[in-house]
Amino acid sequence: MKVTIIQHVPFETPGLISRWIAKRGFTSEIIKLFANQPLPKPAGIEFLIVLGGPMSVNDSDQWIKEERQLINKVVTSNKPMLGICLGAQQLAVSFGAKVSSSPVEVGWAPVASTLTAKQLFNAPMSNDVLHWHGEGFNLPVQSVSLFTSNNWQNQGFQFLRAIGLQFHLETTDQSLPPLVNADTAFIKKSIFDTSPEIILSHQIERQNEELLDNILDYLVRITD
Repeated sequence: MKVTIIQHVPFETPGLISRWIAKRGFTSEIIKLFANQPLPKPAGIEFLIVLGGPMSVNDSDQWIKEERQLINKVVTSNKPMLGICLGAQQLAVSFGAKVSSSPVEVGWAPVASTLTAKQLFNAPMSNDVLHWHGEGFNLPVQSVSLFTSNNWQNQGFQFLRAIGLQFHLETTDQSLPPLVNADTAFIKKSIFDTSPEIILSHQIERQNEELLDNILDYLVRITD
């Protein structure tokens, strides 16, 4: 299987997703929109992953609308798709939900798993994950909630054969410093008691990679 990854900015990378692709023996292509690479054609996509970025789904840029059209075509064609942060918001808006201002969650904090997430991915009751957003999505009609938090209820959902995650399971010790360095000013707005030093020194839990692997495996499995 070939996994197509859309990357919006140089400092938000696939991280642990690339490790999963290698472990499963899949191939991948990374579409770097920040380098003016064009969006792929939906017909050539087997598995789509859309990463995060500091831009808003409510911006008027033409590429944002075109990316949503791509997501809609991929998902309605019953192909697997994972959206992370901005990618999850794009997925939500593609199917009628709204994205609006939320508490600024930047840093490490827990999300709780719903019963569905526990059943589908063997998700633990709680995961300490990296948050990096100031907007949040409502859930599309007929979607299923997967993860929640005290500050913003909608942290993850499934819609058809697509999953959107507001938080970042893909983060590694290598991918985190570029994000922190590029967006240090945003950290000061966080509702969490945190700092660049706290974020960088935080130990990334092994169960985050296990949960990410289980989610990606599930998306592949339900399309077989």
